[in-house]
Amino acid sequence: MGTKEKEVVDVRDTIVNHLEQIERNLNWLAIKTGYNYNTLYSIFVQKTVQLSDEKLNTINSVLKTKFKK
Repeated sequence: MGTKEKEVVDVRDTIVNHLEQIERNLNWLAIKTGYNYNTLYSIFVQKTVQLSDEKLNTINSVLKTKFKK
């Protein structure tokens, strides 16, 4: 019998996919959230910075979503 491994999905990837679905980009998100584009790029593309709870809450508010870590 094989073991089932739960695939862990990074919320950052989920948010990027959502932005693509609604035809928006990081620049739009930066403008709407007031966060620096370079910071968002480091979080979502380079993944060198963790997504803070504060930023996640703000992004959820802007996108009208309920993404969780």
